[in-house]
Amino acid sequence: MNSGDTFLFKDGREDDHLWLIISDTGQDPERLVIVRFLTWQSQYDQACVLQGGEHPFVKHATCVDYFAASLESNATLEQLRADGHLKVRIPLSAELLGRIRACAINGDISTKCIALLGDQKLVDYP
Repeated sequence: MNSGDTFLFKDGREDDHLWLIISDTGQDPERLVIVRFLTWQSQYDQACVLQGGEHPFVKHATCVDYFAASLESNATLEQLRADGHLKVRIPLSAELLGRIRACAINGDISTKCIALLGDQKLVDYP
């Protein structure tokens, strides 16, 4: 899979939220940072809020859930897709991917995920 790809899990995880690959898959295919979209609510991370129409999946105000960020390997995601447990959706535009990456530094994201984005020079992180 590639940076900016989006997908739904169909493997017992929450399958109604769109997940996104925001790290550079070319630099490190064994550690991909994935985050998800959540319908906007005031208690959710407000670092990156999208409005309806910014992506075909986004119909109304939506938060990027940096708190749920995790590291997955490309091999794991590809196996889930091959087994029918992951459904690929429309990728993010380059502009939206850039915005989501840029906002990650202000999000409630784990140190290991933000450090990887920093190592890849996608955010300004020591």
